[in-house]
Amino acid sequence: MSAPESLAAALRRTPVVGIIRLADAHSAVPAAEALWRGGVHAVEVTLTTPGATEAIRALRDREHNSSDVNNVDIVGAGSVRTADDASAAIAAGARFLVTPTFQRAVLDVAAAEGVPVMCGALTPTELDSAAMAGADYLKLFPSSAFGPGYLKELLAPMPDLKIVPTGGITADNLPAWAAAGATAVAAGSALVPSNLVAAGEWDGLTSLAERFARSWPR
Repeated sequence: MSAPESLAAALRRTPVVGIIRLADAHSAVPAAEALWRGGVHAVEVTLTTPGATEAIRALRDREHNSSDVNNVDIVGAGSVRTADDASAAIAAGARFLVTPTFQRAVLDVAAAEGVPVMCGALTPTELDSAAMAGADYLKLFPSSAFGPGYLKELLAPMPDLKIVPTGGITADNLPAWAAAGATAVAAGSALVPSNLVAAGEWDGLTSLAERFARSWPR
């Protein structure tokens, strides 16, 4: 299954992306595996996490070693801002890239390698420009500052955009984003709280992932 198809399959199963942003990558692997067990199948490790590429490489190895033929668990890289970031993440095995802003250089590198990008944007012009430049998904960031009503207004003239609100997403407000037309959502601290990671409470992360997965309207 190609990288674009893999991301699409993961989001069809559960339209939630788990964001792992930690002080170091030591706990990134068990955290990602905990989210996978809970049904959040697309997980990004941000490049702001020291050692992120090593964690991505380790998680990609676990993808390959899975015995489940229906496995759709994938790992991507977040906070990708430059062409060099994109190249390093792809070399480590990232199946998708997530950017905080619209950076054409990142899209160009990803397109050459056949890797999908969830491109950060906020305004109508940024979102449409990123889509026209080849972004597979659009990360609406920071979504918490605007709310689901903003997303609904954006989609009225541009209903083809695949928008993924990011920032302040919780299991409680997730249904409102889905109702407004979100293709998926991405969640960080509410899904991967630092206190649970620090304590190694992987079952707690799995439970949170299950709650997020259940919260998406079916």
